[in-house]
Amino acid sequence: MDSLKKIPPVCASNVVVYLMLVWSKAMDCYLLPMLRFPLLILHGFFKRWLIKPMTLQIEEYHGTSTRNKVYDASALYLQSKISPSTQILKISQTWRETSLTVNFANNQEFDDMYEGVPLKWKFNSMSKRSSSSSTSSAFKLEQKQYFELVFDLQHKEKVMNLYLPYVLETFEAMKNERKIVKLHTLVRIDTFKIRWEAINLEHPATFQTVAMEPELKKTVLEDLDRFVKRKEFYQSVGRAWKRGYLLHGPPGTGKSSLIAAMANYLKFDVYDLQLTHLKTDMELRKVLLSTSNKSILVIEDIDCSQPGVQDRKNANGSRKPELEGNQLTLSGLLNFIDGLWSSCGEERIVVFTTNHKSKLDPALLRSGRMDMHIHMSYCTYEGFKILACNYLRTCEQKHPLFEEIESLLKKTKVTPAQVAEQLMKSEEAEVALQGLITLLKQKKNQGKDEYQEEDEYEGENKQLTYFI
Repeated sequence: MDSLKKIPPVCASNVVVYLMLVWSKAMDCYLLPMLRFPLLILHGFFKRWLIKPMTLQIEEYHGTSTRNKVYDASALYLQSKISPSTQILKISQTWRETSLTVNFANNQEFDDMYEGVPLKWKFNSMSKRSSSSSTSSAFKLEQKQYFELVFDLQHKEKVMNLYLPYVLETFEAMKNERKIVKLHTLVRIDTFKIRWEAINLEHPATFQTVAMEPELKKTVLEDLDRFVKRKEFYQSVGRAWKRGYLLHGPPGTGKSSLIAAMANYLKFDVYDLQLTHLKTDMELRKVLLSTSNKSILVIEDIDCSQPGVQDRKNANGSRKPELEGNQLTLSGLLNFIDGLWSSCGEERIVVFTTNHKSKLDPALLRSGRMDMHIHMSYCTYEGFKILACNYLRTCEQKHPLFEEIESLLKKTKVTPAQVAEQLMKSEEAEVALQGLITLLKQKKNQGKDEYQEEDEYEGENKQLTYFI
C-alpha cells in the first residue's frame, strides 16, 4: 500500500485513460457486434407490440354499381411503383393501342414512401359465386378486386389528409397526360345488380373528320368551349352545371360520330345508357348517380327506347298513369336531367339522338333539358369535301368531278354514310368519284327518298335550334 501511495498522480491518470481506451476498443470491436443482433431482435419484438399497423381497404365498387374513384386512382398511380424485382405481371394491348397495358397479379405488393412515412400496398383479386336470379339455382362467378394500404397508425392523419389526395391528384395528371377516354356500358350482374363497365374509347372521330356544315360545326365547338368555362356562371344563376344536346335527323348522318368527336375534343368519358337494360326508375336513378363528372351521358335512338320514356300520353291524348319505382317512366328520366337530382354532379353533358323528333314527348325537348337541337341532315357539298379529304386525300386540290358532284348533291338526298361507302370502294380518286356520281344519279332518278324526314317542316336551312 505504501508503494501505491508513492505512484505519482500523473501516472495514475494515464493508467485510467489507458484502461478507458482499452474498454472503448473492446466495445467497438467485440461487445457491440455481439450485442447488435440480439438488440435488433428485441427492437423488432417490442415494435411489433408497441406500434399498431392500420389497413385501408379500397374496393373497386362502392356498393353494387358505383365505381370507386380512389380504386381507379390507385390502380393507375401504382403502375409507376412496380418494383424491378416483380416476377409476375399481366400484360395486354388492343389493336389500336401503341403501348402495353400493365395489370396487376393477385397478391402483388408495392412499397411507397411519402414524407418519410413507409406505406405498403397489396392488390387482391378473388372470385365468389352469386346467384343469377332469385328463383334460379344456377350460380356464376363474380370478380371482386380491391387494394390494401398498410401503414403505422400514428400516421393516419397524414395518410388520409395528404397522401390519398396526392394519389388522386397524380391520377388526374397522369390521366390527362395519357388522354384516356373511357366508354362505359351497363352490365347486369343478377336480377338486382346492374353497374357500369368501361373500355377505352378508340373511336377516331374528330371535329376535323365529321362531315358537317362549317358554320354548324363552329357553333357546336363554341358552345362546348363556353360550357366548360362557365362553372362560376352556372353557380351564380342557380343552375346545375350541365348541357343538353338533341341530335336528330335521318340514319347515317353522323350522329354517333359527332358524339365521339365531342368526347375526344373535351376528353370526357362516355356513358352509353341503354334504357332497355333497366326495369324501374329506381334502377335508373342508381346508375345515373354512379356516373362521373366531366362525362357525356348518351341515349341513342331514344324514340326506339322503352315506351314509358317516349311519351306520357295515350293515343286519345290522356295522360298515362305512372307508378314510380315499379316501372321505367319518362318522369324518372326527366327528374334526373332537370329535376332535383340533376344537381348531383357537375360539368356533365346529356345527348339524345333520334331519327324521328316528332315522336318525342315535348317535355324532353324544352330548354334546360335539350339546350341545343342539332339537325344532322343529308350530305351537302361542304360535307362531301370533308369526306373526300378523309378518304381520298384531296384536301389541297379540287378534282374536276367536284363540280358535277356539287350540282347533283343540290338535287339529291344522300347521307354522309352512303357517300363514305362509295369513297371507300377505291383508293383512286377518279374511280371512287365516278362511283359516287353513279349513285347520285340513281338516287335522283328514284325520286322519293326511302326515308321521309319528319323535320322538313322546320325548313331546309334550319339546322340548329339554340336555347341560351
